[in-house]
Amino acid sequence: MASNDVQSQISALRAEIAQLQKDLGDKGAEAYDTMRERAGNAMEAARPAVRSASRYVRNEGAAVAQAAREHPAAVSTLVLTAGLAGIVLGYLIGSLESEPPRRQRWF
Repeated sequence: MASNDVQSQISALRAEIAQLQKDLGDKGAEAYDTMRERAGNAMEAARPAVRSASRYVRNEGAAVAQAAREHPAAVSTLVLTAGLAGIVLGYLIGSLESEPPRRQRWF
């Protein structure tokens, strides 16, 4: 009799586990569909802003390229100045990170 009771309890637990798995699967699918719909809505809402931004960047890039063509000396001076500033900045940062020399006393 005890064996019969244990077997019925195991069967009941298996049925509950199967139902829980089915419920979790349904909830997971529902959550996935909801998130997919929200992501799609967000992409649709952002699309005009992205197009506008890309158009703006393209226009600004063309303006910079045109200015560089018109004033090549200014561009080379700007690039040279930026390079020198980078070298100086790198030197300063490197000197701050290194340890100062230690004095050695032999007395």
